[in-house]
Amino acid sequence: MKLHQGSKIIPLLASLLLSASALHAEPVNLASAARGAKIVGFSSNYAGSWDVTNLIGGSEDWAGELSVWCTESNVPFPHWAVIELPKKEWVTTLIFNNVIPDEQSGWPGISAKDVRLEVSTTSATEGFKTVASFKLERNKNNQIVRIEPVEARWLKLVITSNWGHPEYTELGKLGVLDDGTRAVNIAEALKTKGFVDVYGIYFDFGSAKLRPESDPVLKRIAGFLQENPDKKLSIEGHTDNIGNEKANQLLSETRAKSVVEALIGLRVNPAVLAATGFGATKPIGEKKTINWRAQNRRVTVRVAK
Repeated sequence: MKLHQGSKIIPLLASLLLSASALHAEPVNLASAARGAKIVGFSSNYAGSWDVTNLIGGSEDWAGELSVWCTESNVPFPHWAVIELPKKEWVTTLIFNNVIPDEQSGWPGISAKDVRLEVSTTSATEGFKTVASFKLERNKNNQIVRIEPVEARWLKLVITSNWGHPEYTELGKLGVLDDGTRAVNIAEALKTKGFVDVYGIYFDFGSAKLRPESDPVLKRIAGFLQENPDKKLSIEGHTDNIGNEKANQLLSETRAKSVVEALIGLRVNPAVLAATGFGATKPIGEKKTINWRAQNRRVTVRVAK
């Protein structure tokens, strides 16, 4: 049976409290018990202090909590849990919390690695479609991503691998937010405004590796160029302002180049594409909130003059 080592939990708890304080967020977590969300299905559950209900927590805050969900012993992947919202909601932002106390107290590699989010407006068991998938960073909270807005009543979180532990897998509280924005018509925006901020292009956290769920948006961008052969596009990568400035700049550049390479793979003429990275130097919005951070981790597609 797993037992926490209390002396190792206290420093971690302090770091989590500092993290929550530094990023105090006014948006509420749609996937929280305080908002009426509930767990209506799961693959397995260690229970006790590691119960699956820890995924939704007790407060409306999105911040990481010390408690986590742990699977039963030696249960094969995938691990999953279904969250039911009180009503259909728009979802625009996901926050993954992956600081796991057990990583520091005898179970290295227990934290979740590859995850995906599926949504349904049909029922808790049917109608699910994959929204996006990610490779989580190990031992890090507040892993934020802005997705293409989607409506959902049921959210299915699926874990397909961990960081190496052979017996258990754990994940902390999930944040699900709505920043009020809605999906845009990429072609129309490029024609009328000359640019569009795109959020349906997904990368692994801290990586320039494109995820398969990016394909629909990439195809729409390629389609615009096929219908407008006289146009050229600049693909611009942007990050939030968290972390090293040089690392953010490099990440924004490599992500822009990854998008260009993917478009070339869709038979777009390389001569009509250019890649540029701006790091965190061109923020959008005014308030430095959690939604502000998510919105600034984006790809901008701009018609070149």
